[in-house]
Amino acid sequence: MTTQSTPLRGAVFSHGTSDCRDAEKTQRFLQEFLGIRSVRKSKGTQYFWLGGRWFVACLKTGDNVPIRQGEGYRFGLLVGSAEEVDRAHAAAVEQQQQWEIREVRPVEVAGDTRSFHLRDLDGNWWEIYHRPGHLYDDAFERARVAAE
Repeated sequence: MTTQSTPLRGAVFSHGTSDCRDAEKTQRFLQEFLGIRSVRKSKGTQYFWLGGRWFVACLKTGDNVPIRQGEGYRFGLLVGSAEEVDRAHAAAVEQQQQWEIREVRPVEVAGDTRSFHLRDLDGNWWEIYHRPGHLYDDAFERARVAAE
């Protein structure tokens, strides 16, 4: 926790942005493969959301989607179990052509985290992973206590 004064003291995340080539295909992938809620705001823009106060606005850019960065820049989806990671990985491999998934990386285990990465039809990287605990709530609480 910072002790400095900041002009944005009460700020919360509201949204981020992503690009998509084909709004309809992207919406189907988000909803039917990843299980993420998606609504179309207009012909080319849609919002995707998993609850809470933060969402992603997906902007239709057609074939002008810029070259994506490496998989270090990704969306993370925390799932309920290591078995769910394995099921999602098997589905991604099996349905890769159907969803135009560009790449599916192997499942990896690092400590108590089990994960894999996939690159979707728009070039976005997704990390599907399981890690026990409350994830970042725990990390930020430990940092707050340590700062006191």
